[in-house]
Amino acid sequence: MSDISFNNIPTTIRTPGIYTEIDNSRALQGLTANPHKVLILGQMTSGSVAAATLQRITTATVADGYFGQDSVLGRMCRAFKNANPNTDLYAMALNSAGGVQASGGIKFSIALSHNSGVVSTTGETVNLMVAGIACPFTLTNAWSVTDVNSAAAAAINANAYMPVSASTTSASALVLTAIQDGTLGNGIDIRFNYFDGQSDPTCFGDSAAITAMSDGSADPDYDAAWSIIENETFQYIVAPWNDNTNMTALDTELETRFGPLTDKQGIAITAKAGTAAALATWGDGKNSAFVTAMGTYKSPTPAEEWAAVYAALLSYNLNVDPARPLHTLVLKGLLPPKNEDLFTRTERDLLLWDGISTFVVNSSGYPAIERAITMYQENATGAADASYLNVNTMATLAEIRYQYNVRMSNRFLVPRFKLADDTYPVQPGQKIATPKTVKQEIVALFVELRDAGLVENLEDFIDNLIVQRNSVDKDRVDVLLPPDLVNQFRILASKIQFIL
Repeated sequence: MSDISFNNIPTTIRTPGIYTEIDNSRALQGLTANPHKVLILGQMTSGSVAAATLQRITTATVADGYFGQDSVLGRMCRAFKNANPNTDLYAMALNSAGGVQASGGIKFSIALSHNSGVVSTTGETVNLMVAGIACPFTLTNAWSVTDVNSAAAAAINANAYMPVSASTTSASALVLTAIQDGTLGNGIDIRFNYFDGQSDPTCFGDSAAITAMSDGSADPDYDAAWSIIENETFQYIVAPWNDNTNMTALDTELETRFGPLTDKQGIAITAKAGTAAALATWGDGKNSAFVTAMGTYKSPTPAEEWAAVYAALLSYNLNVDPARPLHTLVLKGLLPPKNEDLFTRTERDLLLWDGISTFVVNSSGYPAIERAITMYQENATGAADASYLNVNTMATLAEIRYQYNVRMSNRFLVPRFKLADDTYPVQPGQKIATPKTVKQEIVALFVELRDAGLVENLEDFIDNLIVQRNSVDKDRVDVLLPPDLVNQFRILASKIQFIL
């Protein structure tokens, strides 16, 4: 029998004593904990953290001081932490140069014209909502249009989290201006009477005229973030801007990071507001296994907050079990569209063929994930390809690769094993690996992955597993892993064949 291989006790030692070294190469049993990290990108208004700086976010409100309460980034961080306080969250502010702020307005004059332009009631409430934030104010008898504008502006400006400022510079209309520049301001919702039972005051002859937010332009560029996170792994990156340039930048960067030589897997999460037709056109023009986009329409809540909450659910639940489906999970803190604005089942089914993830409103009135998919739709030849359709597939593959890399590193590379052919007579205690022993370790790992519910048909996996020394580089082992991933139970199709 050969000598045992020691790391720190030489065979040439002559001084008497008992020398014992500690070897942790086989200490870890079972699968390794794999805590996920999330990065949110967005804009800041003011705060203690400089732009393009990576900052850890520990609570729902700590981002207020870092980036500004009314900032895009502050709102996204709050939305994420309120929905998921547990996952490790980081944020980075990216601001644009030369951006234009969106603007809109409300005109109350038409609503008051039936009564000589003055209010004829006291104590009735105007149920104004901006960006999903309720801004109610109470009318007073004999108020003029200017008074109503001032009351509405005060209600809007009183909320420190409001993404717009209200101005009464015009005597006949209230002017709303986005706090931050860029296209996200165009999606800020303005409305009255969102909740059931709300209505206009009796003195209003017509609904107030709303001018939708528009003309915001020039978003930040994601490319500014990549060098800063070059050595960091983020399983999920929340991306609020989804113009074509930034979407291409996301896909390119994440494909590189997912590659075997970089191995910093990550999925980008975004949300897009639009009609079913507009979302279908936008989604059909994309093709990425590394991006998932939630589609919504006429929700009071801004799309960037939908992205943050969607990411909160994915990051927590896929870390617990990457193969378990995500449907029915409630998108906490988001206001759904009114019933008449919800997509039909047919529209949602079509969107799922165009790379757009969908939600439904549950029986309690809350939005919940219906199906989470990536934007991958076709292969390099342009043929339809569903291999990376489900977010679960990407998450499961990432988890398998992580567990495999950790196991092989801990068992063979860190202990500095030597390598020999299968015919070599390896003696107990020697640090010598062979393709056969590597294969045995792989099979042991995949038994555990099967028991964790991530793979199935283990016998077929073992039969088709290939482990061999490289014919050119004798210091290298090549492995072909053919796992059969566990799927998700999404559809139950049944037929009732009755007899009278």
